[in-house]
Amino acid sequence: MGLQKRRPCGAAADINELEYISALHQTGKDELREDGSIQACDIVAFLMSRHGIEVTEEEVLDKIIGTFGQRTVDSRSDIDLIQLLALLLIPLLLKAKQSLDQAQQASNTIRRQSGTCLHRQKGDSRWPDADIIESVLRMMLHDATGDATLRPLTKELIRQILRFYGEGEASNNEQLLDEMALAVTPDSITDIEGEPILLDQHSFAHGLTHDVQHYNIDFENSMTTNFHDVFSDEQKGDVKEGNSVKTVRTLSCIDYTADTFRSKSYVVILWVAWILTYFSYLQSQNVLTMAKLQCDEFEFGCTLAQGILNWLVIMFQLSVLGSIFIIAASAGNVKNANPFLMVVGICATLIFIVLPFFLELSVGVVSTKKSREGINPVLYHLSVICGFILLIDPVMNIFQRLLPEKSSLLMFVQKHMDNTRLEAAVKRAASFKMNRLVRNACDVHKAAELDGGIGQGLETRYGIAMLAFAKASDQKEELMNFRQTWKRIWNRELFEDEGIWLTTHVLAGNLAQVTVCVLLATLFAIVYSSELFQQGLDHLDKLVPGYSQRWRLLVPLFFGISCGQLTIISIISKYIPSSINTILQFRSGGFETLKGNSFLKLRYAVDNSSLLFGSIFWGTFYTSVIVGFFFMILLGILMWPDFAQIVGVLFANIIGIGLTVMLKWIVLRGYRRVTQQGYYRKNVVLSNVVNIILESWNLALGIGYMLIRGLYFILAATMFIGRVDVPFLSQDACFVGPIELDSFPLIFRKDLLSHDAHRHPYIERLGVMYMLKLRHNDFGSRAGTHWRLLFIYALLPWMRKYRRNDESLVISEFKFAANRMWTGRMPIESEQSFESSKQEAGVPSELEMLRAENNNLRMLLFGHGKRSHLTSSCPPAPSVSGVPINLQKSVNTA
Repeated sequence: MGLQKRRPCGAAADINELEYISALHQTGKDELREDGSIQACDIVAFLMSRHGIEVTEEEVLDKIIGTFGQRTVDSRSDIDLIQLLALLLIPLLLKAKQSLDQAQQASNTIRRQSGTCLHRQKGDSRWPDADIIESVLRMMLHDATGDATLRPLTKELIRQILRFYGEGEASNNEQLLDEMALAVTPDSITDIEGEPILLDQHSFAHGLTHDVQHYNIDFENSMTTNFHDVFSDEQKGDVKEGNSVKTVRTLSCIDYTADTFRSKSYVVILWVAWILTYFSYLQSQNVLTMAKLQCDEFEFGCTLAQGILNWLVIMFQLSVLGSIFIIAASAGNVKNANPFLMVVGICATLIFIVLPFFLELSVGVVSTKKSREGINPVLYHLSVICGFILLIDPVMNIFQRLLPEKSSLLMFVQKHMDNTRLEAAVKRAASFKMNRLVRNACDVHKAAELDGGIGQGLETRYGIAMLAFAKASDQKEELMNFRQTWKRIWNRELFEDEGIWLTTHVLAGNLAQVTVCVLLATLFAIVYSSELFQQGLDHLDKLVPGYSQRWRLLVPLFFGISCGQLTIISIISKYIPSSINTILQFRSGGFETLKGNSFLKLRYAVDNSSLLFGSIFWGTFYTSVIVGFFFMILLGILMWPDFAQIVGVLFANIIGIGLTVMLKWIVLRGYRRVTQQGYYRKNVVLSNVVNIILESWNLALGIGYMLIRGLYFILAATMFIGRVDVPFLSQDACFVGPIELDSFPLIFRKDLLSHDAHRHPYIERLGVMYMLKLRHNDFGSRAGTHWRLLFIYALLPWMRKYRRNDESLVISEFKFAANRMWTGRMPIESEQSFESSKQEAGVPSELEMLRAENNNLRMLLFGHGKRSHLTSSCPPAPSVSGVPINLQKSVNTA
């Protein structure tokens, strides 16, 4: 099937997703920063577009970038990708700290009782493993000092760790070192004997989380929005606990980019109701008569003027009346809406949809006079049904305000009629995805242990983890097929785990497709029951006395309408899975994002997504009608007696061609086994003779091949008229000079990416961190940021390439492995004398060993370089329990 494709998985997919959110977050028009850094203008634009928060770039530089990134005097002030990851890890680190045993904890910085404490068991998909902080600490100590044993904390130890991970500038900043040392010292510890505090998992956890206590991990399980989580007391008028922010009105009730309205189902039904109302009362015969010019309709000038007038009327009806109706009916579709706005929405629905069903009048380009012919009665009834459904939502919104805050009925209403439930699922998905990222990194480290040396302390975890990541980075998995996708939609895994946000355009288009299916079925029933059609059937019966001939028309007719309806059902069922798999491909790196030129095209003219709803509706209609007529005519020709002789000749030729092709296939199958081996020929003479025979034979067979190919293309093109979600033309065939023949798949992807830029779980979490910093000046610190950077360096060393600082990022300068010939790493002050003793003994220096290891890594990563004799390749790793099989295979086969 078309959905069965492969995409990256594991730790490599996690890094691709971080690059993807950086590509979404950046706002540059002409290029993307391939290092993944985020600047102040990007944060300003996001906060305005997503939350309506108005801040200046200077405020962002001072508060957010100055704390979590690097601010310099030049234009390089930004937050790099590894610092963004440090922000995303804050909730996970808070959970990990809370998971430490309270009896053994050196400090109790999270003093509240949390409902999420129930999820702290190891193995929970949204709660980190209890030993993650201790494991990372020992990795860090092992890499920086050569010994994973816990030791007292000193400034020299911090300096040594920072230097090992390439933070030379930070290691020379005495003030920062003092702040980092103070950050890991819990307030509840009193040093009686004057000895330095032990750098263990408790003090390390305090250093990682001491400055981010304003984040409440209980928010992840609450049915609230992110903005409410940060500014809930401000909305109640209490701003004593933090700063206030300036918000602007964004007309969130019609925000179809970020979907910030209250109820998505209301919007979906509203647009379908508007389609039905338009065809019922704005495109009726009465309106067309009123807009008709009094002139000779056969004259070109009159025809031209009439065409211009008709489209001006349509523009007025849809652009003016449609906008008034949609905005007015949506006025109350916001969180905590003013009762007056809800009354406006109710009145708009009554005036535009409900009352026209019961009243008959003609005013300008609007006529509610009913016609009982054709499909019009069905349109009237479907329109008023949608109108009554729309009235339920504001009534329930008013009713829920009368319910107690924690009543079960209120929870039911919010669950089924409020976007808050979807936003809460995105918050939980962020926890799931970040915990998966950490566990995937741990899996790489487990696989790296199979690569030898760790058990004896002969290599740095940093180095062999980099090698293991390089070996495992090409892992791929199959995309979900049709059945798996719908199963995960039904059990809500895609929303709770992946944070998928289905766009309003897709959902409204899907409901419009259902409407097309109902209307076409109704139209067929009306045509079949009409007097004229029945007279035609009676006439067919009279053609051959004594034999009924109506079946010759009814069978093709029923077959055609069935094919058309099945086509609609097929298209309806594929839109949502296609949208989900497209998003997953972008997130995992299956499609180009940050480092691909094609991604820039998806950032231009995003407003074209307004074309989608109408395109989905009409595309499905055209596809169904064309497919239905094609199969009806085809079967009708086959069954009509006047074409019997022609059909017989055609079938005879088809059977003859089929038998000939089958004979050719049988002969060639045996011939290829005997004479061909890959691209080479075992018997050159026989092969040349057979090629001449086939060349001549295919001159005749080519007639049938090309005819069949043409029919395939026509049928496939017809089927894909209604599929704007996937490209039908290849990249080479899609352009005729500068003209793009089919831009709708590109527009569809723009809509998906535009929503993901506002609703991706990682971007939503970044938004929370930005708002918390704007709200609380003491949220975050330089010391805490650097401790979290060290955590990432140790756990995800492959993220080092995204670090932007003043130091060189040349790969040959990184320390990927320690000397294999001695254990441990000497203290900083004794390294020079130790190197001298090694050289006197004829042992290669550590610098030489590092150069050799780095040369081997370059050869592995980039395919060039000469393998050094100073290191040996690792033996095949045995199977170890607890390590994923795919990572074991990658280590064994690299």
